[in-house]
Amino acid sequence: MSLLSNGIKRFPALLTLLASLFTVACNPYNQKRPAPLLVAAASDLVKVSVPLGTAFERSLGANITFSFGPSGQLEQQIRHGAPYDVYLPAARTYGESLHRDGLVEGEVLVYALGRLVAWSKTLSLSSLDDLREERVGRIALANPQYAPYGLAAQQALQSAGLWQILQPKLIYAESVSHAFQMAETGNADVALTALALVRDSDRPFLVLNQKLYAPIEQAAVVLRSSPNPQAAKAFQEFLRGEEARNILAAYGFGHP
Repeated sequence: MSLLSNGIKRFPALLTLLASLFTVACNPYNQKRPAPLLVAAASDLVKVSVPLGTAFERSLGANITFSFGPSGQLEQQIRHGAPYDVYLPAARTYGESLHRDGLVEGEVLVYALGRLVAWSKTLSLSSLDDLREERVGRIALANPQYAPYGLAAQQALQSAGLWQILQPKLIYAESVSHAFQMAETGNADVALTALALVRDSDRPFLVLNQKLYAPIEQAAVVLRSSPNPQAAKAFQEFLRGEEARNILAAYGFGHP
């Protein structure tokens, strides 16, 4: 007892330092925050990602960061080692390709169906046949080679017998969101784009008959290289749930 008492008298500065270190170690604000969940997402998800991300963060307390691009380009980034946790392509086939090559942990989840529309900032369209008219100059669509919405647009025009006729008018955008931007900025007269991107537009748009193109299957996969697999799987499950389904429906996505 006396030794402890003498020690306290002799080394007050040491005790103060130890107390400070204990306080710092126990303070939750000094603990390292977990890295955000990194999600590679197809460009049609640019707008709906905001409420989806907010709802996920609120319900599970995990931070999430989205990186957008054409599904095919994102797939190539993943194959070259991009540090994503989750991949959300606008076509199930891209997720299945990664799954076959052992880059995916678990299932390829189809959580929603995309819808294709024709949108114009200045023109009113009542049918795809209107695209033949002289008042329609340039028509923007995503590149079918690596953008599912571009492929769907090609299929729709082929089904309607317009693909060859409209060739002189077609201009290719990097992604479905880029196609919309081209029409929005006047660099194209019409965009064949995603319903989710124009849902809140004050301009009327033409929703294309889904029988004209193969289903746009929005998929979600957890990447095997993810450093945060638990949170990644939680996000995939969140997309399967009712709250996410309601958010997606509000942006025009269908339920598979």
